[in-house]
Amino acid sequence: MDATIGESMPSVERAFEGQPYHGFWGQVTVRAMLVAIVLAGLFSMVTLKIYMKVGVVGAFNMPINILSFVVLRSLVGLMRRCGVATSPFTRQENIFLQTSTITCINISLSCGFGNYFVGLFTVVAKSLSDNPDKRDIVDVTVGQYGFFLFTVGMVAIMATLPLVQIMIIDYRLLFPTGSVVAHLINSFHTPQGAYVAKLQVKAIVRAFVASFFWSMFQWFYTGGDSCGFGVFPTFGLELYKRRFFFDFSTSFLGVGMIVPHVVNFGLLFGAILSGAILYPYLESKRGQWYFTDSPSTLNGVNGYKIFMGLTMVVTEGIFNFITLTTALVIDFYKKTEENDSGAAKYILKHPSLNYDDRKRLEVFIGNRVPAIGGVIGYIGFAVICSVISHLIFREIKFHHLALLFTIIPIFIFSNTYGTGLTDWSVAPTYAKFVLFIAAASYAAPGAVIVSLVCCGAAFMSLNISSQAVQDHKTAYMTLTSPRAVFAGHVYGIVIGSIINPLIYAFFDLKAKKTAPIGTPKSEFPAPYAQVYRAIALLGMGGVKELPKHCITFSFITFLMTLSIETLRLVSQRKDWKVQFYIPCMTAIALPFLSGPTFAVDMALGTILRLIWTKVHRQSAELFSAAVAAGLVSGDGIWYLPSALLGLFKVEPPICMRFLPSGKEVQMADAFLNNLGTQGMT
Repeated sequence: MDATIGESMPSVERAFEGQPYHGFWGQVTVRAMLVAIVLAGLFSMVTLKIYMKVGVVGAFNMPINILSFVVLRSLVGLMRRCGVATSPFTRQENIFLQTSTITCINISLSCGFGNYFVGLFTVVAKSLSDNPDKRDIVDVTVGQYGFFLFTVGMVAIMATLPLVQIMIIDYRLLFPTGSVVAHLINSFHTPQGAYVAKLQVKAIVRAFVASFFWSMFQWFYTGGDSCGFGVFPTFGLELYKRRFFFDFSTSFLGVGMIVPHVVNFGLLFGAILSGAILYPYLESKRGQWYFTDSPSTLNGVNGYKIFMGLTMVVTEGIFNFITLTTALVIDFYKKTEENDSGAAKYILKHPSLNYDDRKRLEVFIGNRVPAIGGVIGYIGFAVICSVISHLIFREIKFHHLALLFTIIPIFIFSNTYGTGLTDWSVAPTYAKFVLFIAAASYAAPGAVIVSLVCCGAAFMSLNISSQAVQDHKTAYMTLTSPRAVFAGHVYGIVIGSIINPLIYAFFDLKAKKTAPIGTPKSEFPAPYAQVYRAIALLGMGGVKELPKHCITFSFITFLMTLSIETLRLVSQRKDWKVQFYIPCMTAIALPFLSGPTFAVDMALGTILRLIWTKVHRQSAELFSAAVAAGLVSGDGIWYLPSALLGLFKVEPPICMRFLPSGKEVQMADAFLNNLGTQGMT
């Protein structure tokens, strides 16, 4: 039975029936645009910081939903108290603000500053090879790259316009996240929902303040290299040398509270497997299986690390892609058999359609952006992107991206359809597939640049487009004009193409004081940058450079990943309880690529969430995401004043460092005593 039929559920829209419905400029407001810049800047900085450090970012949709509502509602209240005449704050304006903010953050996630873009640089190329081909390296300025982000983002937005009615009206896909957000926004704009939102914001503020001042306290003890709580040898100095310790990061603690438990424990398992078992064994084979002492090149121990981690990520991605595609084909066939092709036929077929859906269809169909506009816009921006990419990346020719943009709509349709069905986007898997095929097809000097840029265009197009249709689903359920949502997407692309490059430039300036972005010892190691570049090298036929038995280890990893994924699929189909305890292979792979430090923090975060749920389930469900957002944001915001202090040469006054007992301590004591003697003379 269709979920939209009948009046068994209370009507949502009748509760808002007495309120005036504002037109386009009542939904797209200047005040919402200004608030969007603030929220997008905050969450983009936090997202990029975590993504460039770890490669995994939790979903911030919930805190964005809460803060969008509370901040704009508070602003409207403040304006009224100051005697400024202003229009009421509505659901539709809320959706525009939220859409703009989330679109900007989606650019943060897919712009490549944590993976493929950094993979173009010299530092990453030299981390995989002592003498990389200069024709496969390009150091692009972020200003130029901002134009690339804008044009690809607009390609993605334009590609969704012909799909919106098909996905939401014709095939009636759920889009789980979009539906949940719509229910939240509808509830927030009632008296009871506003009260709950206030409680959640209080939780965010308290966690934010605690996290901010804790980060500030830690700063006082970081007056030198390897100083402070962030290098505390929690489990002893031997494990610390293998980067297995708790670094007192509230950011990762908060992310651990948001990310699913199975992912966090997968990270911890991968950290133990790689750092405590596998790497010591591989290091003992130096001189037998490989001969270089370099910890970074592919023909040494790093080759095992990169390709075993890469095997896990790609195998899981391909397995899930095949599984999902099979389900989509079956479901799509069933939908086409219904011969259901539009709102008019839908209403005729279901004359008992309830009040809410009739009202929603009326607004949705009456304010939609014509599909032909999307087609023309897609072609126009695809041509512009193909032209300017040649000017930014010297190896890219017009036909490289033109061919990609000819094929990518098929991927966009299938990925968006899958997101609507399962809430699961496989954009990274499509991107890696494009990366490998492009490198193998070009197979000449410059292939790495061509493949990484094509990968980036595919990644952004697929990621932004699937979220864009989610936003239209939210708009449909809140009577928001599709034109206002489209405006929110365009505005989000514009501010995202400016804000994210600026944040990256700021991080890059800070990182240059220690180690460049993309290097293992950097504050921002960007672990996936090596993975994406390694895929490109593999596509070009670089397997011959790998150390002895590396392919054997990778094949064993492939079989292990395939077995675990098959067990997961069968357990889900059979509804076995073991499905909730099967680890995520991509999570296991990440410590292979970036070390185990963050895995300890995130595992602790998930343990705290489990304890909280055990003690008071209702409180945990209501406030855990809010507390996590506060912890992440507080630590993320402190990064700004700490970086400014560094720029003005204000250094922390204390260095807290840990040494093993014995000779090293005696040497440190002698040095300190000598300093004291000099100070008295």
